[in-house]
Amino acid sequence: MKKSTIFRLFVIIAAVSMFTATQGSAFEILTAEDFKQNIVTKDILIRTADNFIVLYDASGSMGDEYKEGIKKIDAEFQILEQQNEILPELGYNAGLYTFTPFKTYYEMKTYIKVDFRQAIDRLPSSKTGGFVGQATPLAEGIKKLDPILANLSGKTAIFIFSDGTYQLGGQKLRPLDMAKNLVEKYNVNFYLISSATTPKAEKLLADIAALNEGSRVIPFDSLYQNPIYGLGPLYVIDSKVEVETITESRIVGVKTKDVQFEFDGVEVSPDSHDRLKLVADFLQNNPDAFAVLAGFSDSAGAEEYNLKLSRMRSQSVKNFILEQSRIDPDRVISFWYGNTNPIATNDTAEGRKKNRRVEIAIGGVK
Repeated sequence: MKKSTIFRLFVIIAAVSMFTATQGSAFEILTAEDFKQNIVTKDILIRTADNFIVLYDASGSMGDEYKEGIKKIDAEFQILEQQNEILPELGYNAGLYTFTPFKTYYEMKTYIKVDFRQAIDRLPSSKTGGFVGQATPLAEGIKKLDPILANLSGKTAIFIFSDGTYQLGGQKLRPLDMAKNLVEKYNVNFYLISSATTPKAEKLLADIAALNEGSRVIPFDSLYQNPIYGLGPLYVIDSKVEVETITESRIVGVKTKDVQFEFDGVEVSPDSHDRLKLVADFLQNNPDAFAVLAGFSDSAGAEEYNLKLSRMRSQSVKNFILEQSRIDPDRVISFWYGNTNPIATNDTAEGRKKNRRVEIAIGGVK
């Protein structure tokens, strides 16, 4: 995806996110060519993790061909370059390591884009050299994060590039056990960037993702094709910010009302069906477009339960859209945030109802 397209989607999400406050029509084509750059500030971004860690895979299997003329190791390298380019500096602490073997490239400290890019440039790849195809001590790599996490506060997002295979070292450690230990001790979520090709490998990554509601598997190919997959775990757009637009005639997206849910409910209500069908039709008729869904809850209940509710709500909307169309499921990107980023007070029944929602943004229209 071109950088300009990424930028347009970013601001489209910002614009769409505030439509529950301004309402308007249930479904409307956006014809804004661009949005004023002064809205792209820290003020409209809510950080959903305090720290992030990347475990980079430089094992032998990453030397396999990913696409014609591109090795998996080089696609992995490009993904990191791309993610770093579009990630805003929001005061994160960040660390970058290989686990094949474990080596520090960016020691855990304040994330500074230019410094992190220099660290990426030192990683093994066909481009930078140094790729010799190591073994895959995944469990040992996860275990080595323990003392790093012990010195952190807040929530940590751990991104692991993996094909779900690993070698047992001398200590016979298993990745699932090591990941479970970290989940039990620290406030962490795992994001497994999966290039798994066998049911056994897929199951391992799915089992790690199932350790808590915030963790998930992100398909390697989906992230390579669409960088938005990597941004959702780290921040969300403030729904209450109003955005000025410069309007021209070219279609770049769609706005639609939020899908709201009953208390403890995850089913899409009939009053949302018609506009979701319009979303599905738009995606069907615009093959370059994709939808980004963000699920939320009110503040009632525990954090883990609210994450589960918001995940199920986002998935319900995704399932409904897919049932109305014949599009690739990867064109509907689902995120969930629990009770983060309320658009109304949680002190009243009316406010809580507004907060039980799935926001929808559509971008990528050429």
